[in-house]
Amino acid sequence: MINLFDNGTDDFQFLLDQMGSDVTIRDNQVRALITNTNLEQNYDDKKITSLSPFSRGDIVVYNGKKYLVISEVNEKRYNKFKGIMRFLPHTIIVNSESLFYTLDCYINTTDLGITTGKVLTLADGEIIVNCSNYSMDSNLKLGARFLLNGQAWKVTGVDDFSQPGMVALTCAKDSSLPSDDLINGIAGGLDIKVKFDNSNFDVIVGNTYQLTWTSTNNAPVRFVSSNPDVAMVDANGLITGLTAGNVTITAHHAQLEQIKETITLTVKDVAVSYTLEITSSSKPGEVTKGRTKTYEAIVKQGTDVVSEPVTWKITADSQTGATTFAKITSQTGTSCVVSGDALGYVQLKATLVSDTTVFAWQRIQVKSAI
Repeated sequence: MINLFDNGTDDFQFLLDQMGSDVTIRDNQVRALITNTNLEQNYDDKKITSLSPFSRGDIVVYNGKKYLVISEVNEKRYNKFKGIMRFLPHTIIVNSESLFYTLDCYINTTDLGITTGKVLTLADGEIIVNCSNYSMDSNLKLGARFLLNGQAWKVTGVDDFSQPGMVALTCAKDSSLPSDDLINGIAGGLDIKVKFDNSNFDVIVGNTYQLTWTSTNNAPVRFVSSNPDVAMVDANGLITGLTAGNVTITAHHAQLEQIKETITLTVKDVAVSYTLEITSSSKPGEVTKGRTKTYEAIVKQGTDVVSEPVTWKITADSQTGATTFAKITSQTGTSCVVSGDALGYVQLKATLVSDTTVFAWQRIQVKSAI
């Protein structure tokens, strides 16, 4: 008879190839042999054997379900690793002073098993939440709260030393609070906010814009762009416009994506930049008394001449006030005719209709005929 758990490396590799399953351990896909246990209990436990190392506290994803390695794992002959893994039927979100821990876990008490369902209707007593120690850090405090099927619980004890790699949270029933987010299953979730301080703005292609925000208890925030091709946002909330279009920026609690704020902004093309100059067929700086001269407006966008209309005005040499030395006898959106009436200096102004900040002046001397 072949002992599936005590054979040479080559033989076991053959078994893995033929009978093994692809599982994920610590985000790495490995090949493992999964078999049922013969233990009589209310838990879904399975044996796992692999040539790839794993240890107690590791979470194994098998057939789309999460399991926790609960046994101590020692390296045996032929570099095989063996252990017992337990199905994790619950996912809870623990709120510890606005720091959140999403824990896949199994739950037990001193007098009932997890499959009875009585854990949710227990009148008194405590429950033990068992999970991977790699899912949290030392910032989890006594008094941290979570919701389980609408019932609030409070952490009264933390045992992270009895079984290295695992942590057991002793929890007691707690009263529900108005701040408990029952819809999303987040204890105290309605009191935790992420909010943008600046939300009404546009971004120009190639430019950046710095977001400002607040979060309850200065909780860490992460940023996500709905379309990184239009605009990207870095870890500090600095937006960079890339192409014209609309994009939604989301800021969410770094540990819990359900707590979030969004803004929609428009990324615009580079602003149109015009230049304007006044010219004539000859000697634009002078007009002969008693005669006329035609002036034209040349409008450019960059180096390209474009068709943009202008308005014309003639003033005294000071560029303010009226003048009797010359007058405009006719004008179009691109040219005007100036008549010299008396000797002196005047100023001719052309202003872009679409942007009155773009204009040009031409000083003209009305000279006598020679």
